[in-house]
Amino acid sequence: MTKGDKVLVMLAVIATVLSWAGLRYLPDTNGELTAVVRVNGREVARLPVGSEVLSQITVPVPRGEATIEYGQGKVRVLPLDRSVCPNEICWRTGWIGYPGQSIVCVPNRMVITLEGREPEIDSVAGR
Repeated sequence: MTKGDKVLVMLAVIATVLSWAGLRYLPDTNGELTAVVRVNGREVARLPVGSEVLSQITVPVPRGEATIEYGQGKVRVLPLDRSVCPNEICWRTGWIGYPGQSIVCVPNRMVITLEGREPEIDSVAGR
């Protein structure tokens, strides 16, 4: 091994350690997630999904009211009466927790969309 090879290996080791330390100790930005609730195309609420406590909000919709539960990095619609949502698709969607995911209630013209920074994806483990 020449002196240049040793320097190159040492630089690679230093770059690897610095990359690992940066990923390990930089703050996590998953708490920036926000649920945007729209009814009839108008924004009616912005909910901070990143809080550690689960909270609820009731939103008036054309056929009644919808209760939305949010927190701990996720959001969902609580079960609705069949008269409010006959197909039950919106509340059967369950929890969503990634930016770009949506819950849609067509009879009530309600859309809940998660907005925020896309989380880092580990090349080994995936999502």
